Amino acid sequence: MQLKTFKNIVSKENKIFFLKYIIISLLGYLFIFIGLFILINIFKINKSFSFLVIYGINYLILYIVQLKYLFNTQHHNSKLIRFVGFILFFYLLANILYNIGLKLELNYLLSTALTIVILMPFRLIISKKIVFKG
Repeated sequence: MQLKTFKNIVSKENKIFFLKYIIISLLGYLFIFIGLFILINIFKINKSFSFLVIYGINYLILYIVQLKYLFNTQHHNSKLIRFVGFILFFYLLANILYNIGLKLELNYLLSTALTIVILMPFRLIISKKIVFKG
């Protein structure tokens, strides 16, 4: 039984899924870092407000991209409702973690990176098992 489970985890299908997830995540986080840099360093907008705006836009794009390219599924109202709950939960959690980093006097980009590293595995699990299931 354990060997079968291990083979399922390292299957070609799962490798492709994780590769897609990593690529989509990297593109999203690249958008976040560039957006933060532009809003904070160029437009001189408050760090917390900039994070709130950029992260929010990223989550909106994420629903469409994950729906179509990662989970290969179609839109359904129940998926959208679960995703909105997912967004609210992780949006709140990301903002809390990011602002804790700022309170600890971390650079805003480092605080963003730590927030990403902490939340990424949880986002994947919840997306796969709850948000985009069946």
